Amino acid sequence: MWGHEKLTGGQVRFALIGAGFIGRIHGLALQAVNRVFSDAPRAEATILVDQDAGLAQRQAEQLGFAGSGTDWRAALDQVDAVIIAVPSFSHREIALAAIAAGKHVLCEKPVGRSVAESEEIAEAAAKAGVTTGVGFTYVRAPMVQHAATIVASGAIGKPVSFRGWHAEDYLADPDAPFSWRLDASLAGRCGALGDLGWHIIAIARLLCGPIVSLNGLAETRYATRRTAKAGERPRNVDNEDWAGLLARFESGAVGSIEASRIAHGRKMDIGFELTCERGGIIFDGERANELQLYRHGEPAGDQGFKTIRIDGAHPGYGAFIPAPAHGLGFNDLKTIELHGFLRAIAAGGNLAPDLDEACRIARVCEAVLDSSTSGARIDRPEANPSAAHAREALNA
Repeated sequence: MWGHEKLTGGQVRFALIGAGFIGRIHGLALQAVNRVFSDAPRAEATILVDQDAGLAQRQAEQLGFAGSGTDWRAALDQVDAVIIAVPSFSHREIALAAIAAGKHVLCEKPVGRSVAESEEIAEAAAKAGVTTGVGFTYVRAPMVQHAATIVASGAIGKPVSFRGWHAEDYLADPDAPFSWRLDASLAGRCGALGDLGWHIIAIARLLCGPIVSLNGLAETRYATRRTAKAGERPRNVDNEDWAGLLARFESGAVGSIEASRIAHGRKMDIGFELTCERGGIIFDGERANELQLYRHGEPAGDQGFKTIRIDGAHPGYGAFIPAPAHGLGFNDLKTIELHGFLRAIAAGGNLAPDLDEACRIARVCEAVLDSSTSGARIDRPEANPSAAHAREALNA
């Protein structure tokens, strides 16, 4: 991608679109990435854009951006890459415009509101040849990556079963007000699956491979929510509060995955337990600097899970801290993500998981809802039906 006409001097000029919670964290990463890592192009915090001009200016000044504004289209002319950190109903328009302008795109998940929007963005990016990445923050956590390394090495055999979850409590209170996340026209069909399920499904696929069949169940526990304005009628909730699936993976493993936005007391509870032929791995996202590893065959009296604490042998960590077990936080994971994106730009590839994998995960999530409605098992949920039909027509 160094052939891109605006990439000069090993620098990548960024527009950050969105100044809210996740946008601010991306802004911090833009300032930290070259101070932490020395092997990537220089990230330039060029302009921060938000529909709230005052917020954009305040955040830009605090986060060290050269400028701020409210017009994301105008910002495209000033930069080489775009970080999309706005609600999913704005992803499609911004991403397609950025791609058409030849800009590299790092988009938060879920990518768009539907499979159709995710596919449209991915197809445009592939045709344009720009670098893409998706905000699968937890997949890139050093200890999750270390789990994947253990599995890939064959040290504890092939995956047998997977149990994964991502649970939070931001809508556990029945009196919590209606928001855009509950409106299908804005957030899409997927509620808890879109917000949380994408993350744990991405981890499951990393460890066990693609999902080849599933049975899904989804539940909207609170069918209506009050509005923020007193006296207004409650609004109907358009998507699910909880969803789960039983899955069979391409590796031969089986498993369960759960996403909940109504789990009281769970603030950032993402985790998994993976059983393999000769051992097992446990990860707890609220203790993300640790991994529990069990190896079959230890002598009696020594058997049990042992704790592996993060250290410099786990890629990404040593650039932050030379001492083991001191730990990383969420902001650091975003810095790792941005480092990977910059290296992908330099190499002319994509940051995995990329938009193609985002499309596969979007299809899985919608398949869970379809299965829940029909009660039927769905085979090949990651497949692109239009691509499959095109292949069948070609072979006819």
